[in-house]
Amino acid sequence: MADISVSYEEPDGSCSYSSTVGGRTGTRIFNCAWVDAFQLVKELRGGYRITPGNPYETPAVFPYADDLFCSGVALVGFGKPGQSSNAEGIYIIYDKAKITATYAMNVFDYNPEDPEAVEQENITVSAEMATISNYEWSGDSVALEDKLLPNKIESTTAFSVTKFHVSALPDTATEAVVGKVNSDVWRGRTAEYVLFMGSEASRTITVDGAEDWEVTYNFLTKSHSWNKVYRDSSGNYEAVRTRTGHDPIYETNSFATLGV
Repeated sequence: MADISVSYEEPDGSCSYSSTVGGRTGTRIFNCAWVDAFQLVKELRGGYRITPGNPYETPAVFPYADDLFCSGVALVGFGKPGQSSNAEGIYIIYDKAKITATYAMNVFDYNPEDPEAVEQENITVSAEMATISNYEWSGDSVALEDKLLPNKIESTTAFSVTKFHVSALPDTATEAVVGKVNSDVWRGRTAEYVLFMGSEASRTITVDGAEDWEVTYNFLTKSHSWNKVYRDSSGNYEAVRTRTGHDPIYETNSFATLGV
């Protein structure tokens, strides 16, 4: 946590401390101007701020025990009350605020000593069936009827990459690449072996109004080019194209614009 930027005073009785079989806790009391109260609460509690290079601010540490962190705050206004208003309506204001902050151990999952997680990768390996022709019975060389033609199993990998704490939704980049295959080597995978299936996004708005997006990019990969089809007469995967225009099945594009 950075130094508190708000001016405050601590009255007598602040910085109380307790140690029991259930754990250790602490309490501090802050008096400050009402106009600064909510900023002080934010700095005491910490959390995600979506700031470049430091997306997480650690809760305030108790001054006499560096393993106790601010676990909660209670705010009470005092002094001459008044009124103000905004788009939500009229609300009460005060001259000053009393903030009681409690401190405890293990109040957050984030470990400030560990690198911040900004990306997660998931892989699911499955198979899909492809019907092939040109088969015959081994005993008499009679061609198989269409209804008896076997399926060839092709390995397909569902691959997703999730980016955390994205400041803006990359919809333009996503729309330009969806339904296309990689034009060059991407994450160690050969060109045209990866098909971009689109993305899913969810948005969180923080208490200070910043947008925090979590975006999952979905891909399918094969052990051969998406622009090749198994040709049973040769026993190989061969490139195919449209008869008019000679276009491949899938257009290619660089995945670099996705930022993953």
